[in-house]
Amino acid sequence: MKISVFYNHVLTASEQTGMSVEQVLSRVRGFGIEAVELDLDEVKPNKVEMKKQLQGADISVASMYAFFDFGKVPDAEPGFRFIDTAEYLGAAKVLVIPGFIDEREEAKEREIALNRMVGVLRDMCDYAEQKKIVVTMEDFDDARAPFSSSDELLWFMEQVPKLRCTFDTGNFIYRGENELDAFEKLKDKIVHVHCKDRSLDAQSGGTPKISTNGTKLFPSPVGYGCIPMEEIIHRLIASGYSDTMAIEHFDAVDELAYMQKSAEWLGDRLN
Repeated sequence: MKISVFYNHVLTASEQTGMSVEQVLSRVRGFGIEAVELDLDEVKPNKVEMKKQLQGADISVASMYAFFDFGKVPDAEPGFRFIDTAEYLGAAKVLVIPGFIDEREEAKEREIALNRMVGVLRDMCDYAEQKKIVVTMEDFDDARAPFSSSDELLWFMEQVPKLRCTFDTGNFIYRGENELDAFEKLKDKIVHVHCKDRSLDAQSGGTPKISTNGTKLFPSPVGYGCIPMEEIIHRLIASGYSDTMAIEHFDAVDELAYMQKSAEWLGDRLN
């Protein structure tokens, strides 16, 4: 298994420390992190330079992610171009956030939006398959996301048989769902993992995500929060998972330190 990290965290660490992005990437590689998770918006300015920068740091792209609004604009073309970019950068997987639906939306409009998303996702999966890229969705932590629980994700995967799961360990708590129960439902579909821990202690600092029941979920290095990371990793390995473990802790007070702690904790368990 290899460890990746969100490129966003590298950019934030650069801002927080005053180090160049290249210096942070070098430090990150020294932590044993081999790859990054890339937002399409981070690549759009210059994909050629992005490729050079990552190659210079001996870092690959594990997965790319992008936000769309397919529920309102069911045009697959932007999705195809996203997959083309992922292919250029060598990513074997893409994570699609296909759109959001306002909670106040009427049932009929909601159904229309969901069916539009499904239609585009089917087309994207077919296109990606030709390029040997796997399309995934995750349990996204937003009340407007009609895929924030395991059952909602499974519904999408039933409608789009080629779609697979990026399992985000720290997002089920947003909806009050047990992570281990969610894992058992989704384990046969998991091809990528976001290792996100959460702290319930305000002293941890950082900007909290407010869950649907009002709980403040603060950023945490992997293995130091309230998510049962040890057991999740044990179950992943037992299920035969041998791919990427992506470190994720957006809005951390010290991204560089968090990345190091997360990489060390994961490395101890994976080795």
